[in-house]
Amino acid sequence: MEDKKQGSCIETVKACFARIKEETTIKDVLNTAVLFVMFVFYTLTFFVPKFYGLTEKYVGVFVFGALALMALINVNPIEKIRERDYAFFALALLAVITLINIVIVKSGFGCFFVMTDFALVWYLSRIIPFYKWQVYLFGSLYVIMLIYWFFGVYTWMFADYTSFAMNTNTAATFTLFSMLCALSFFDELYEKTKIAGLFITIALVKCFQIALYHRSRGAFIMLGVFFVLRFIVPKKLWDKKWFYYAVAIFSTFGSLVFVAFYIWLGTTGVNFRMPFFYKNIFSGREAIWLEFWNYFKTMPLTGIGTNLTITSFFEFNVHNAMYNILVIHGSIVFVLMMFIMFERWSKVRRSITGKRIALCALTAVFAVCVESFFDVDLIWTNYSLNLFYLLLVMNSGSASGADHG
Repeated sequence: MEDKKQGSCIETVKACFARIKEETTIKDVLNTAVLFVMFVFYTLTFFVPKFYGLTEKYVGVFVFGALALMALINVNPIEKIRERDYAFFALALLAVITLINIVIVKSGFGCFFVMTDFALVWYLSRIIPFYKWQVYLFGSLYVIMLIYWFFGVYTWMFADYTSFAMNTNTAATFTLFSMLCALSFFDELYEKTKIAGLFITIALVKCFQIALYHRSRGAFIMLGVFFVLRFIVPKKLWDKKWFYYAVAIFSTFGSLVFVAFYIWLGTTGVNFRMPFFYKNIFSGREAIWLEFWNYFKTMPLTGIGTNLTITSFFEFNVHNAMYNILVIHGSIVFVLMMFIMFERWSKVRRSITGKRIALCALTAVFAVCVESFFDVDLIWTNYSLNLFYLLLVMNSGSASGADHG
C-alpha cells in the first residue's frame, strides 16, 4: 500500500511537470528568465552594501532595460493600436510627455526611468500571463531569500544597533515588502495544506516585531493596512463595486488629500509623540510638502523635475509616492498614470475575490500604496520587482487573468 502511495505521488509530480512543459511557451521561459535576473539584482541590492553603492545610480536604467525587453517579447504595438488598447496609448503618451517635461524644466533624466519603470510595471502586469508554476518558483525564492536574510545577512548587518550597514527604516520596509510577496505564496499553499496557515501567522508576527524593533512607522502602517484589508474586511465586501473602488481611490487620490490635510494641521501647532516610535507626528514632512507645493504651483503642467535644491530637507525626497508623481512630473503625467493604474484594477475586479492568492496580492498592493502616503516606496525603482510580482500574482496564477499581448 505504501509503495502505491509513493508511486502515486511520483506520478502526480510527473504529470505536473508534463503539464507545465505542454503549456509553457518560449515567451513564458523568457519572461521567467528576465524576472529571475531582476530577482538576483534585487537580492544583491539589499544583501551586499557594496553592490548597492555601485548600482544605486543605474538601477532605474537596469529595470527599464529588463521591462523594455519583456515589452518586446510580449507586446505587439501594431496589434495594440488595432485593438484600441487605451492603456497602451496612455503608456506611450506618458513616456513621451515625461521626456518632454524633463527637457522643458531641465531636469535630471533619472526621473524619466523612475516614471516609465513604474508605468511599465503596471501595464505589463496585465499583458503577461503568470502561471501557478511561476508563483511557486518565485514564491519559493522569496521564502529562501527571507530565511537567509533573517538567519544570515541580518545577524551581521544589525548585530550592533548603533553600527549597522543599512538604514534601519529601509531594512524594515524591505523586510515587510518582501514578506508580502512571500505571504501571497503562502496563501496559495494554504489552499493545498492548512499547515501554511502557521507560516502565515509566523510571518505576520515577525513583521510586527521587525517594524517595532526598527521603529519604522511606514513598515508598521504597511503591515497594519494589509492585515485589516486581508483578514478583517469580509471577503464579500470586496465583491461590492463601491467598496473596491473606494479603497483604490483612497489609496491614490486619498494620498494627495492626506498631504493637504497634513500641511494644514501642521500649521495649527498641534503635535504629540507617537507610542513605540521615536518621532513626533509632525517631524518635518509638513514643511517638505509645503515647499514642494510652492514650487509646483509655478509649473503645474510640466512638474518641477529634480534639478532643484530644497531647504526643508537635506536631500531631494518628496516622501509621498502620488505627490511625487504630481509635483515632479506634472498633472498630465499624473492623470495618465492614474488611468493606467485604475484600468489595471478594473481588469481584475470581477475575478479577484474568488481566489485567495489574487486577493492577497491585491491587498498587499493597496497596503504599499497607503504606506507610500509617507514615503516613495511604491515608485522606488529598487522595489520594482516586488510590485511587479504582486501585480502578476493578481492574474491568479493563470493566463485567464491577463490580456495576451
